[in-house]
Amino acid sequence: MKYSSTRFGEFEVTDDEVLSCPDGLYGFEQETQFALLPFDPNIDSPLEWLHSLTTPELAFVVADPAPFVPDYNVTLTAEDRLAIGLGQNEEFHTRVIVTVPEDYRQMTGNLLAPLIIHPRLNTAKQVVLTQPDYNTRHPLLPNAVQDN
Repeated sequence: MKYSSTRFGEFEVTDDEVLSCPDGLYGFEQETQFALLPFDPNIDSPLEWLHSLTTPELAFVVADPAPFVPDYNVTLTAEDRLAIGLGQNEEFHTRVIVTVPEDYRQMTGNLLAPLIIHPRLNTAKQVVLTQPDYNTRHPLLPNAVQDN
């Protein structure tokens, strides 16, 4: 199906690529259908776009946190798993919303409220973690990169 975007013009997403987020995202609860799009189709990047399929101007930069924060650990409740159809031992994908300021070296990720994705069903839920080590503006690049 074809969708429109104020950033990318028209783009196409197959039915099995639609990411269903029944509860929406915090602050955007009415947005329940998304697509994960390459950040830049011409380069290999750890960043992606989480683009709304109903609001052409709504898209978030997201990333798998593993390359940036290797020890990042998400523990899901039974309720969180049930919400997206995940079995007790099923693997899930994680994306965090990224803020990219003008100086990209200062980009941060919201490690406190990741998006969990059931890779087989393409269902997702944003959860709020209770681990005190995580916050909403965690630097994603090492200090040596940030300071250069």
